[in-house]
Amino acid sequence: MNIKTGILLIIPSLFFLISCNKDTVVTKTTSAEKNVAIQEDQIYQIKQPAKSNISRGLIVRNIDNPLNIQEIEIGLMDFSSKYFPTDKYYLQEGQYLNEELINKWLERKSKDEPDGLNPSKNNNGLLKSERESPKILSHVLEQNFINKKGKLAGISLAISLNEYYHFSVMDNKGATYTDEVKVDNDNNKINDVETYGKKITRNIINDIRSNKDIPRVPIFITLYQESKQNSIIPGRFLAETYLSEDEVKIPKWNSINRKYYSFPSDELYKKDRISSDILSDLKTDIQKYFVSLNPTVTGSLLYKKDELAKMNINVNTPVISDTELIALSQFITSEINIISPKVDTTINIVNHKKEKVGFITWNPVAKKIYTNL
Repeated sequence: MNIKTGILLIIPSLFFLISCNKDTVVTKTTSAEKNVAIQEDQIYQIKQPAKSNISRGLIVRNIDNPLNIQEIEIGLMDFSSKYFPTDKYYLQEGQYLNEELINKWLERKSKDEPDGLNPSKNNNGLLKSERESPKILSHVLEQNFINKKGKLAGISLAISLNEYYHFSVMDNKGATYTDEVKVDNDNNKINDVETYGKKITRNIINDIRSNKDIPRVPIFITLYQESKQNSIIPGRFLAETYLSEDEVKIPKWNSINRKYYSFPSDELYKKDRISSDILSDLKTDIQKYFVSLNPTVTGSLLYKKDELAKMNINVNTPVISDTELIALSQFITSEINIISPKVDTTINIVNHKKEKVGFITWNPVAKKIYTNL
């Protein structure tokens, strides 16, 4: 069997950043980071000396699911490249929306917090008031784009919104209650999360444009709807808009057709029966030929404009020896380019500690298989 081993790049997750169009290279990160496929000719160069986001660490506190954090950061860069091309601009971590400002927006609107952008709360008791008025705004991510002269040329924002509101409250006796409610719980076919996001974006733009410390530059904005805390797939981008440096009002919103589907799931089967069946056959074969490993197979599939764009599959096994790992990886290597020949595909081998002990990636452009064990 001819296994082509790719060159592995060690890339810090926040310094070499991504836009998705052409040739890919497999990356290898530490166990605390994630493997990410990057584009050789679409990498944003970082303006040196590199600066940390002035609200660094806040996104981890505000967004619970790391898949949402990864998707919102990567997705924002991907969409931004349309307005701030990678060959003309440097990327820089956000330098203008500080923790104080973001936290002010995240507050519930009230007499004490008139600038809060989350719904005000009624007085129907601790639990009931939280259920009836869930918080929707979760975080605001900022990315800056610097021109070749070293000046700020644009700002991109991802406004992250809760699809489900998870909360914890304590009564006057010290007892703690937790619950989770769906923000949009009606069946009127209108996404209340998106509607609310568009509404509060006007306030965010007003605050930015009226702030003398923030340069008057074009602003690109996306709305992102988070998936649940324990979801195995990220959420999805809902809409985007762009304001020139002279604009203070949003001209229009454009819908974004980009969504992840989990495998196995009825939703994926209805969306793409062929891919669902192919993955089901792969799952059956792995479980048939590697019975002793007691493997399970799950994954996520990304669709852009209703077309399959990327597969990420996990083969989970409680215990695996080095020899078994080699055998399993060889079997996957023989199958990976057949699963979806035209789509970037990564299959991870994951142990009982949820650690990746190996991965195999198919690059359909270079027609190469990259392995890492």
